[in-house]
Amino acid sequence: MPAEDLIHRHRDALADFSAAVDRLIPVLRATALATVRDAFPSAERLEVLGEINEDWAWTLRIQRVLDSGGGVLFDVTTGADPDVEDLIHEVGIEYLDLLLEITGEDYFGTHEIPA
Repeated sequence: MPAEDLIHRHRDALADFSAAVDRLIPVLRATALATVRDAFPSAERLEVLGEINEDWAWTLRIQRVLDSGGGVLFDVTTGADPDVEDLIHEVGIEYLDLLLEITGEDYFGTHEIPA
C-alpha cells in the first residue's frame, strides 16, 4: 500500500490535471474556430466528426463550416481550394484531435462547435 502522502499527492495531481483539461477545452474550441475564420471570416459553427480511422487513430475532423444563418461556407464533400483544405486539415490535427483525446469519447460521432 502506498504511503498516505503519496496517495494525497496522486489525488492532488489528478485534480490539477482535471482542472487543466477543463481550461484547455474552451481554448482548443476557440482556437479551432479562430483559425478557420482566417479562411472564412463569417464562420460561426464547425460541424465535426469524431471517429477512429483505418489506422486506429482517434480523429476529430471538420465536416462543414457554417455562418450565423446556417449557410455552408465549407463542406468536406465538396472541398475547396488546396490552401483552404490544408488549413481545415491543420485545424483537425493541431486542435481538434487533442480535443477528442482529452475529452475521451465525448466528441465521437457528429457534433457542433459553436462560436
